[in-house]
Amino acid sequence: MSINRRDFAIGASALGLAGALPRQAQAQAAALANLRSGKPFAGQEIKILCVVATQFRAHEARAAAFTEATGITVKYTYVPFANMREALTAEMVGGTGGFDIVVVMDQWVPSLVNLMDPMDARITAKKIDTARYPKAFLDLGAVEGKQLGLPTRSHVQLLFYRKDLFAKHNLAAPKTWDEVVSISKVLQDKEQISGIALPYGKSNGQNLMVWYNFLWGRGADVFDAKGMPLFASEAGLRATQDYIDMLRTHKVTPAAAVSFNEQDAVNSMRGGNSAMVAVWWWVRGGLIDPKVSKLTEEQVGFTPLPSFAGGPRSTYINNWIYGITRNSKAKDAAMEFVTFVTEPSLERDILLDPKESDVIATQWSNLRDPEVNKRFGGMHTFAAEALQNTKVVPYTADWPQMMEAMETAMSEAASGTRSVSDAFKAAEATVRRIARRG
Repeated sequence: MSINRRDFAIGASALGLAGALPRQAQAQAAALANLRSGKPFAGQEIKILCVVATQFRAHEARAAAFTEATGITVKYTYVPFANMREALTAEMVGGTGGFDIVVVMDQWVPSLVNLMDPMDARITAKKIDTARYPKAFLDLGAVEGKQLGLPTRSHVQLLFYRKDLFAKHNLAAPKTWDEVVSISKVLQDKEQISGIALPYGKSNGQNLMVWYNFLWGRGADVFDAKGMPLFASEAGLRATQDYIDMLRTHKVTPAAAVSFNEQDAVNSMRGGNSAMVAVWWWVRGGLIDPKVSKLTEEQVGFTPLPSFAGGPRSTYINNWIYGITRNSKAKDAAMEFVTFVTEPSLERDILLDPKESDVIATQWSNLRDPEVNKRFGGMHTFAAEALQNTKVVPYTADWPQMMEAMETAMSEAASGTRSVSDAFKAAEATVRRIARRG
């Protein structure tokens, strides 16, 4: 059963949360409200295998209230990103049940499907309303209609731009890629800086991440409904040519962008060498940090990524889930913690905590929250706008090989060693073979 009003009041009092509660205490109390009363899992320990990230440290810091209310102890084991997939694979193959909860990135979910227990029945039992999440976030935690975990750390792309230079030259934030080109040419002429920094170099698929939005804006897609490549369709090739033209025809990117990775593009803007960059929302902190950037908060604006005239504005997303392992011996206790840590009020508390700097919001209420938007200059409202229409890349277990074929094609087209058509039709043939083999 769930905690009732009386149990909730007693629990809040025991935690020192009664009366005029501080915001963090209020958030913790709300997060505890949907947990089972009577401490039925007291004495159990749940172990979490987790990537290193400040947000998960913030979750861990708030686990004390959960432990006091439930008697369940929580132990996090952190692994650097570079080693995380290997650690998850070892846990799946070993099948030891050493961890009860795992944190998994979207691209890895299909290849780790045997690691996680489908969560649908538990979500229903806990009366968790999945409509509180953008559908794209949920989709990236599901395989064949089964929800393997709940979103817990998600990133969206936005267009960051030099607000001061736009104001100086009476320029409005661009809504289309054509406007990006025209604005870039004005700023290159007036300010002698690059218009927009984009990554074209081969580096773990980073040269594809903005390109997906070009595809969607042209009405194309990466795959069709049967999982076969669609990116070399007429619309797909046109969108790809648009992306390459930013570098080779319009010349509104830095010349060195032919080999840029994502960080190079960010460095170009924060070094004062580019007027715009399309990148993840978490990068905002680095763009305005005086330790690493020449820019100030007053100089940096943001807007949803542009599209093409009449096309939807989208955002490519990155998503992490909390999943419960199939071999866990404490699944019910683990679901109690997942319920607690994904409660909207707890996410909001982290967003508003002055000691924290994470911008992560996975739920509509927090994306649209006035206080959250006040703290981050309205950034989450723009993210919510982009999330209304965005698509996702339907990853499969063979995604790494497919991605390599596409990023190689992008690098070839950017360098001019092959035409867009030749490079991407060759990539299409490779991806088709991989998909059929799979």
